[in-house]
Amino acid sequence: MPHPTTRRTLLAAASALLFAAGAPAFAYENKAEGVLTKEIVLGSSQPMSGTLAYMGKAVDEGIRTYFDMVNEQGGIHGRKIKFITYDDELKPAKSVANAKLLVERDNVLAMIGNIGHATNMSAYEYSSTRKVPTIGALSISDLTSSPPRDLLYVLPSPQSTETAAYIDYAVNTLKAKKIAMLYQNDGWGKPAYDIAVKQLDKHGLKVVEAQSFERFATDITSQVFKLKQAEPDVVVVYALGQEAVLFFRGAEKLGWKPTVFGAGGLNDPKFVELLGKSPAKLYVASYYDAVEGDNPAIKDFFTRYTKLYPKSAPSSTALMGYSAAAVTVEALKRAGSEPDRAKLVAAMDGLNGFDQKIGPKITFQPVGAGPYSRRGQTGIALMELKDQKFAPLGGYIDPVKR
Repeated sequence: MPHPTTRRTLLAAASALLFAAGAPAFAYENKAEGVLTKEIVLGSSQPMSGTLAYMGKAVDEGIRTYFDMVNEQGGIHGRKIKFITYDDELKPAKSVANAKLLVERDNVLAMIGNIGHATNMSAYEYSSTRKVPTIGALSISDLTSSPPRDLLYVLPSPQSTETAAYIDYAVNTLKAKKIAMLYQNDGWGKPAYDIAVKQLDKHGLKVVEAQSFERFATDITSQVFKLKQAEPDVVVVYALGQEAVLFFRGAEKLGWKPTVFGAGGLNDPKFVELLGKSPAKLYVASYYDAVEGDNPAIKDFFTRYTKLYPKSAPSSTALMGYSAAAVTVEALKRAGSEPDRAKLVAAMDGLNGFDQKIGPKITFQPVGAGPYSRRGQTGIALMELKDQKFAPLGGYIDPVKR
C-alpha cells in the first residue's frame, strides 16, 4: 500500500497535469446557463434556407471553423464548445421560435452571430427577458445598436460609416453629381437611405431618384426602369442576394451599365457567382482585410475552413462568423473558469481594443458610454469588383471617435 505522503504527492501531480492541460480546477457546473463540467453550449439562428441561405451557411461555417480550432487546442478553461444552429429563413417569427428552443430546451449560455436586423430584434425581445446575451449580432443597421441595449452586442461596422463613405467616394473621387438609390423598405434599408440624404446634403446635393422594394421581392423591373430614367452617375443599392441580382439583371435588359455602390455583404463569392459577368461597375464596403490578401490570420483560417468545408469558397461572410466567434471566445476566457451570463456580459463590456486579427480592433463598452457602446467596430474598407474578385481601394475609413 502506498505511503500517505506518496499518495498525496501523486494526487498533487495529477492535479497539476490537469491544470496545465487547461482542465477545470474543479467540477463547476451551471446547467441552466449552458455551462457543464466539460462543455459550454452556445447557439445561433441563421437563414440556412431561402434566398440568403448562402450567407447563413457561410456565417455558420465560419463560426464552427473557429470553434473547431479552439476545441482542438483544449477549449476554454478545459471546456469544449458545443454549438447549435437553427434555420430561421431570415423570418422574424422563426427567429423568435429558434431563440425559445435555444434558451428553454438547449439552455445556451449565449446566442451568437445571428444575421439580420429584423430577425435579431425579434429574437432579442424574447431572449432579453431571459437575461440571455446575444454576442456578435450581424447587422449593419444602426437601428440594431442604437439605442444601445444591455444584452445585444453588434458587429460589424454600421451603415452610418458605410453609406457615408459611399457618398463621399462617389462625389469626391468619382466626381458624381447625380446619385440615385434603391433600398429595401425596412429597418435595414430605410436607414441607409436617410443617411445618404444627410451625407449628400453636406455636399450640396440631393438624391435624384429613390426607389424601394419589399423584402423577398421577385420583380423590381419598374424600380430599375425609373432609376435608369433619372440618368444617375451612381446608384447606391441596399439589396442582398437574389434581390440584388434582380437589379443587375434588370439593368442589363435595359442596356444600362450603372456604377453601383452595393450593400456590404455583396462582396461574397456566392453573390459574384449569382451575378455572373455583369457590365456594371460595383463597389462594396468590406469590414475585414481582403480574403485574397496577405493577412496571415485569414490565410490560416481559410486553410482550416476549406478542410472542413471543401465545397465552400472562402468569403468575407465566413469572416463575419470568425469575428463573432473570436469575440465570444475572448469574452469567455475573461469570464473565468466559473462562467455565467452575468460574467460573460461583464467581460464583453470590458472588451476594449480586442485584436481580432482579420480587421479593425473590437471595442464594446457599458451601455452608458455612448451611442456606439454596443457596436464593436466602425471602420470599413472600400473594394471594387475586378475580374470577378474584390480588390481593396485603400485603408480603413472610420469617422467614429470613441
